Parts: sequence; C-alpha cells; structure tokens
Amino acid sequence: MSRTTYALWAAGTFVAIAVLVAAGQRIAPPQQASNSAESRHACKVDAPEALKAAGAQWCAIGLFKSVTVSSDAENVIAVLQFSPNGAQAWQIQSGGLINEFRSLTDRTAIDAKGKNVSVDVHDAADKRIAACARLTAEPMAKCEVK
Repeated sequence: MSRTTYALWAAGTFVAIAVLVAAGQRIAPPQQASNSAESRHACKVDAPEALKAAGAQWCAIGLFKSVTVSSDAENVIAVLQFSPNGAQAWQIQSGGLINEFRSLTDRTAIDAKGKNVSVDVHDAADKRIAACARLTAEPMAKCEVK
C-alpha cells in the first residue's frame, strides 16, 4: 500500500468515525448528570415563611423535586418527593442518604424551635419510602426505611 493510499484510507476512517459520533449524539444525546445545576433548580419549596429556610436546606442537596412543610402548635411535618434523578440516587446509596436525612431532620428541628419534627420521604411516584422524626425530648432524629 502506497503512502498516498494509506493517507486517504486513514483520513476516510477518521471522517467515518466523526460521522458516527455525530449521528450517535443526535440519536442518543448524553443524559444529564444527577448532580447537575438543572436538577437542583427544579425543587419547589412550599412552607410557612418561618420554615422556608429549613425547606431550602432539603432542596439544596439536589435530590428532591418538591418539599412541602406544614406546622401546628406542637409539630412540623415535611413531605419530600424525590426527583427522578434523586430516586435513582436513593436506589444506589440509600444507606448513606438516610444518614444525611437524619442530619437534615436535626437541622430542621433547630428551625422548628421546640416543636416535634417529622419528615416523610416519597419516591418519584409519590410512594412513602423513608421517614425521619425528632421529638422535642430526644437528642437526635431517628429514621427508618420503608
């Protein structure tokens, strides 16, 4: 094979690879990473003004699409719903995430100022999959996976 033939063959192969890569990007574009900025901005907080900061702490971890916080004289209840990316992260590393949820429940209790705190975690289909609670008399939150 002469140098000219080899150079044309190499250039043709390079062009073919570039065309296949471009076609692959159009047919199946790369998926968004679960910790990307777009997934973090999708979280909606619905909470009384005094507890908006507590709700925002849950949104800040980038796993939830909605955080709803309500309260009465003795209790604060938060219902969290995973985004699809958050649900996927839960399936992969629920053991580590439940510890993070315990910590965030304790921080929510600080904002709740002497109230019991209950947190229900729901999957993307709105099914309850975990819960954390901290009573005012308890030193730290307790969590369970359903």
